[in-house]
Amino acid sequence: MEHFDIVSTIDNILSNAEILFRQKEATLRFNAESPIYVWGDVYLVEETFTNYMSNALNHVDGERIIEVNIQKNGNTARISVFNTGECIPEEDIEQIWVKFYKVDKARTREYGGSGVGLSIVKATMERLGQQYGVLNRENGVEFWFTLDASNEIPQLPDHTI
Repeated sequence: MEHFDIVSTIDNILSNAEILFRQKEATLRFNAESPIYVWGDVYLVEETFTNYMSNALNHVDGERIIEVNIQKNGNTARISVFNTGECIPEEDIEQIWVKFYKVDKARTREYGGSGVGLSIVKATMERLGQQYGVLNRENGVEFWFTLDASNEIPQLPDHTI
């Protein structure tokens, strides 16, 4: 477990992905107060965020807006990635976290998606003892996860068998 600034971590990822946003003709909106220190495995948190960002880039449509928000509420930081476009059918919401599940197989083939990204998010967040989810909004989809933003070293969930 490391204590790191999630705002600068995500800002670096977004800066490195600038060309991808241009290629997709997507407008990025990044909203965060800096800094927000969280506990976690930096590599796993970066992978989680990158999965959400990649999904947003692959499914952005309509107004072509991707909005990244980081908010601290008490001892929790909530990181969300929203993209305008089609909502996820309600019957698929629970299944999207299952490895290899794809909502639209034809569309996923277009960009080479394998259907493992969200299962990695699920495993990572459960390992860190954090929450994650997805919300259909009126004009798109928001994926989110939380991280421990307290000043005390957190205890990981016990995964012994």
